[in-house]
Amino acid sequence: MKIREIRVLMKYEFHRRATTRFAVANINSVFGIQVATNANVVLWLKKFRSGDFDLSNEPRGRPKTRVDNDVLKANVEVNSRQSARELSLMHNVSM
Repeated sequence: MKIREIRVLMKYEFHRRATTRFAVANINSVFGIQVATNANVVLWLKKFRSGDFDLSNEPRGRPKTRVDNDVLKANVEVNSRQSARELSLMHNVSM
């Protein structure tokens, strides 16, 4: 089953005014497997309550790089025996 189809079912359950517990039970009882989880249904019902009925994924994007890759590469070339931990401490980033 595709994710978008599951979201349509959650939207249907929202319009039926089903609680999270009943929405999960209703969806999963039809398909016989755990298609809907409590966490997902809570998330989507909250979204629908706010008036947002868009079923597409939210753009996520990639986090910004905190270390200049050229500087990091130069440090590794100077001493290739450094551990990742040592490099993270040198550049003040967590692993």
